Amino acid sequence: MATKKIGLQIYSIRDIYSKNPAEAFKLVKDCGYDAVDMFGNVTMGAEELKKLLDDFGLECCGWHASWDYVSKPDILEMFVAYNKVIGNKFLIIPGLPWEFMKNKDTWLEAAKKINEIAAQLKKHGMYTGMHSHAGEFKPVDGLDKFPWDILAENTVDDVVLQLDMGNTYATGVEPVAILKKYPGRAHTVHIKPYSLTKGMGVPIGEDDIDWAETVKFCNSQGNTEYFIVEYEEEDAKSGIKACIDNFKKYL
Repeated sequence: MATKKIGLQIYSIRDIYSKNPAEAFKLVKDCGYDAVDMFGNVTMGAEELKKLLDDFGLECCGWHASWDYVSKPDILEMFVAYNKVIGNKFLIIPGLPWEFMKNKDTWLEAAKKINEIAAQLKKHGMYTGMHSHAGEFKPVDGLDKFPWDILAENTVDDVVLQLDMGNTYATGVEPVAILKKYPGRAHTVHIKPYSLTKGMGVPIGEDDIDWAETVKFCNSQGNTEYFIVEYEEEDAKSGIKACIDNFKKYL
């Protein structure tokens, strides 16, 4: 079995990154991560970012790209060219515009559009996908399934189902149960801690998510390439170090 790599969602240390990207990448590498998961708008040239990645021995394991970046074919082509330079093949949608989240029909419309994006990216050997938040696990009126299921069942297998474990568990849904419904589609997953008593205010290992079972599934049936830690609390430096140190125990 190939060794899985661990990335950090840069949103976790966004304040550090916005002031000094090199300092942020050094911190990521010093903590023991293999890769970074980028987010938001492009703020530097592709060659400049690639050099920073290379300088610190990091890969780019994804980019949380806004709907405006991926939904317009001409802009998407430019974004594809950018990501080819930095070596990233996963352009993940962090959230849908509100108009797609109203009812079954709008969720189906979103699935159709995501399939179109996936087809455009497939020509380049790249992938799109959806990152989960609470909204994907709120029942749709008149249906006995979640919006996440509507998206999963109506998108092609190339579309990555990037389950955020903490966001999912916070809604009362067991993440592993969702993963098991869609084997082979968890190319990247977000490893976010969640405690039933303290919320997201604890690092991995001090929360209530079944990481052993999560990792077991991802390694055996998830087709997972990267486990991506996302830590949302203020004490970012110690928090992201504790997260990777504790998570490695489950690999």
